[in-house]
Amino acid sequence: MSADLTALDDLLDRMLGCILLSDLAALSPLAAEAETLLARVTTPADIVAVHRLRAKAEHNARCLAATARGLRAAQRRLAEIRALREGRTRLVTYDGQGRRAETALSPASLTRRI
Repeated sequence: MSADLTALDDLLDRMLGCILLSDLAALSPLAAEAETLLARVTTPADIVAVHRLRAKAEHNARCLAATARGLRAAQRRLAEIRALREGRTRLVTYDGQGRRAETALSPASLTRRI
């Protein structure tokens, strides 16, 4: 495997580490580094290495998409909690089987439940 492909392989591993740690701010400089490395790779001779790199990149993309879904879910949950504080009186929860349940709450009991 060429030095550029090896560097790209290592970079994809570092990117995955950032994704798994939710260190999204660290991804931007790594993305720029990836673009630089990809620009230097013209016609790779090691097609097996290229397929492995593609698989790693696709795995990273799936992990990043899962992170984004988790962040959106957290944002929705925080919005629900804020709405409760502003006077809504129902808290939506889910049990272990994913069944939805609504609980009537007073704003004073919110701090005890959360």
